[in-house]
Amino acid sequence: MNASGRTSNWDVVLRNTVTLDGERGDLAIQTDRIAALGEVLGKGKVEFDARGGLVFPGFVNAHTHLDKVNLLSRMTPQQFGKSLEENRSLLKELKSGYTPEEICRRAGQVIDEMFAYGTTAIRTQADVDPTAGLGALEGILALKDQFAGKVDIQTVAFPQEGILTNEKTDLIEQAIEMGADVLGGLPAVEGTLEDGKKHIDRLFDIAEKHDLDLEVQIDESNDPAQFLLPYLAEKALATERAGRVFATHCISLSAVPDDLANTTIDTMARARMRVIVTPSCNMITRSGLPGRRYNSITRVRELLDAGVPVALGTDNIRDIFYPLGNGSMIRELHVLATSARLTDYGDAERLIRMATEEGAALMGLDYGISVGKRADLILASHPRAQEVISGPEILPLVIKGGSILAWNRPEKHRQEWP
Repeated sequence: MNASGRTSNWDVVLRNTVTLDGERGDLAIQTDRIAALGEVLGKGKVEFDARGGLVFPGFVNAHTHLDKVNLLSRMTPQQFGKSLEENRSLLKELKSGYTPEEICRRAGQVIDEMFAYGTTAIRTQADVDPTAGLGALEGILALKDQFAGKVDIQTVAFPQEGILTNEKTDLIEQAIEMGADVLGGLPAVEGTLEDGKKHIDRLFDIAEKHDLDLEVQIDESNDPAQFLLPYLAEKALATERAGRVFATHCISLSAVPDDLANTTIDTMARARMRVIVTPSCNMITRSGLPGRRYNSITRVRELLDAGVPVALGTDNIRDIFYPLGNGSMIRELHVLATSARLTDYGDAERLIRMATEEGAALMGLDYGISVGKRADLILASHPRAQEVISGPEILPLVIKGGSILAWNRPEKHRQEWP
């Protein structure tokens, strides 16, 4: 950390913090920015003694579906425990009654939960298709305004039912005009491998036309025969979308032979692609394939080692595809560490960076623990990343844009903290 000689007052000062790099010192905030690190002189209008606790950027939930959260209330017992394909059919029935108002009610509750667990930025899918129309996106855009200053929300126009007909393409175009930030994709719903490739081709055409980033949910079925990630990576490398294409799930990457997986990962690295993993949902999904009753998770360590950035999301929460979940990124980190065997020395720090800095980079946010970065911060009560991942999901302090928005005082600090 760099010491600051400034002696005037700061807005907020965190004393005795530790960073993911192991650096110890103070952190000062002025307005909405980190203003000083190291030995911070002067006083803060508000001061906290972190007592050696870890300070790191706010959690970024890089992939979720806020329009689907809490749909369990509409389901019958007979509708549980279905395969991925069966769930997609059921979804059409359940979302036919979507309205922007009820989406705001369901999703608003979950955003509050996410924030309580330290999430300061969310990228959410919003179904845009003949069943949902534009109502899901309308509801999410209203929430984006409602939570401004508390949680950054980016919207993805997500063609849950495909994109190969003119009607579906027109809806996506309307969603972009309404203000969707990113273009989503789901090639698997088109049926055949060749139609999946056509889906990707059309996505690239639309993304280039509107100069949008592209996030494709791909290879979620864990079926090597439907492996589309190489096609997506080659397409990203061959077009001006390089560096602006993100792949979510990528589960079949673990099911194909090592040589094909390594070649695909190399292409992804050269195309500067990013990957988003959603561990809990990926592990519980029933694949419907003979001999593969459940899905797995992508080759996270191999991607990281090859220089492909990996971010983290919760995916579905208490809905058709995942009946559990509470929006906690610490819970997802624990599942990811276990499922991907990321328990070696240094892996815990890697994991927290995935859930913070990598998600922020994907969303284009100015995150980090350095002077000049936006003060979206979490203070933990433990000094080590391993203890954060294994510890309580509610963290002591959440700061958004320099403002203290969540303060969960540990008993031992109550006399020292204001």
